[in-house]
Formats: sequence, structure tokens, C-alpha cells
Amino acid sequence: MMQQILLEENKPYPNNGLPVLVYPEGFKDLVNQNHPAQAVIDQLAEHQYTNAWVNGIFDYHHFHSNTHEVLVCLSGEATVQLGGLSSKTITFTQGDVILLPAGTAHKRLKASKDFSIVGAYPNGKEFDTYKEKDVQSEEQFWKIKREVKKVDLPQRDPVQGKNGAVQKYWG
Repeated sequence: MMQQILLEENKPYPNNGLPVLVYPEGFKDLVNQNHPAQAVIDQLAEHQYTNAWVNGIFDYHHFHSNTHEVLVCLSGEATVQLGGLSSKTITFTQGDVILLPAGTAHKRLKASKDFSIVGAYPNGKEFDTYKEKDVQSEEQFWKIKREVKKVDLPQRDPVQGKNGAVQKYWG
């Protein structure tokens, strides 16, 4: 069952008025295949999420102002903080999918040794990355917040395709 997490602005992290979408075990079948990373990358590409990579989640708060980001847990598990300091924490386990709206801060708090994820972006958008130290003034914060609001909504949901949660909850 898909879950929504609504995060408030948490300076210097803009977050977003759109909810984070969490799909527990959304790609469970794909991550149990012989080549799980490629299976996930191929499925995401079918739903127009490309520019994919395989790695982990940074151990510091960061966000992308110019694109949304989908994360799929290939193996292991991690505790991930969403929204910045003193905000929501979730457990991210094998097969789970998280869709982060542009501007949403995220950080790995702890992870198993085998923790690995795929990340990708709607229409293969090249992403920027901001950390706390990159947002040094109120003026800069509001400029970034305006950038976040300009990011187009994805045409498809990363898990459910044309008529999924993105269209229902972000549309």
C-alpha cells in the first residue's frame, strides 16, 4: 500500500508542498531477480525515469532543487531522514520505492553493510545537489524555493505508470 509523507519547510531545506510517496515493496519482484539493478533500471525507464545510478544515500542532508528523484532499495536496509533536522525518519528496505519531490531533504542515518539503491529522475533530468552550507542567505533560500516550485510534474508514476499515485496525489 502506497503511503504519503507531507513535510513542512525546514530551513535551509525547502522541502515541497507535494507529499513524498512511499511504495513499500513496490519493486519486490524486481529486486529478487538475477540482475536486480538492471531490472529496476529497465522498469523505471519504461515509466520515463532515467539517468539512473546504483549506490547509496549520502550521510548528510541534501536535496535537488531542479528535479524529483525516485529511489529503489536493491538490498539491505537503511534508516533515512526526510525533511531535514528533527524531521521524519523511515526504514527503507529491499524492494521499497520512494519518490521525493524536488526540494525534499534526505539523509542516510544508518544502513546495513549490503545497503544499495537505484536512483533515477523523470525524463533523465540532470540533477543539482544542495547541502546545508550551500544555502547561506534568506534571499538564496527563497530563490531555491522558487526553483523547486517550477519543476514540472512527472508524466508517469515510477511504480504504477500512467494512472498512478503521481497523478492522484500530485496532479
